[in-house]
Amino acid sequence: MKVSFKPIFFFILALQLMSCGKKLIYFQESEKSKNKYNNISIAKPEEVREHIIEAGDIIGLKIISTNKELNEEFSKYSTSSSDKGENAVSGILVQENGTIFLPYIGSIKVTGTSIVEAEKNILEELNKTIVNITIELRLNSFRVTVLGDIRSPGIKNSPGDRLTIIDALSLSGDLGDDANRKNIKVIRQKGDKKITYLLDISSIDIFNSEAYYLKSNDIVYVESLQRRFLKENLTYVSLLLTLVNTIAILIRI
Repeated sequence: MKVSFKPIFFFILALQLMSCGKKLIYFQESEKSKNKYNNISIAKPEEVREHIIEAGDIIGLKIISTNKELNEEFSKYSTSSSDKGENAVSGILVQENGTIFLPYIGSIKVTGTSIVEAEKNILEELNKTIVNITIELRLNSFRVTVLGDIRSPGIKNSPGDRLTIIDALSLSGDLGDDANRKNIKVIRQKGDKKITYLLDISSIDIFNSEAYYLKSNDIVYVESLQRRFLKENLTYVSLLLTLVNTIAILIRI
């Protein structure tokens, strides 16, 4: 009796592909939780003023004084995204060595300190040469890296002082058709350790995740489902099954 593995393989593959439709839907509710999300509970974002500055952040510095020329000199350091169009991000880029450069001060290290602490340190340095001024430091933007099964992977510099996982995926052109929506990794630096969070964007519970609001320099990785491997290697798998089928026939002869 001739046994063919190919029909069985293609039947299983077809069932797998057909069953993936629901996996493409975002923010699904479980049977137990349906109609209980009229008011969705969302994780609390980090207090912006407590944000710890990291390399790659873009910060804005505003100086207020009675000296008009001084205000104009520092104006280019305070421009935010809303001042130059929807997608523009400008300000002071924090260098990889953790410093920024300012007039009257030169290079000053700001990484490892909060926005509040950096603002205080900058004011102290400026007061050595300038008197009667007030300054305001803010986070204009920060960057995240989005990799994996995404339509537009890479480093994303986002305007504003907050970014959610949904925002990051949107900036990246959304997930690919074969992306694993149930196992999105967010890798975050905490001190000298890296912490990994697993997010399920197919579930509405994602809004409660501690990693729903991203932090500067987070890495988002989207893995692919096994079906992508099958689709990309279908010809090879078919040839392998044909070979196995042929060997089985020869053994029976």
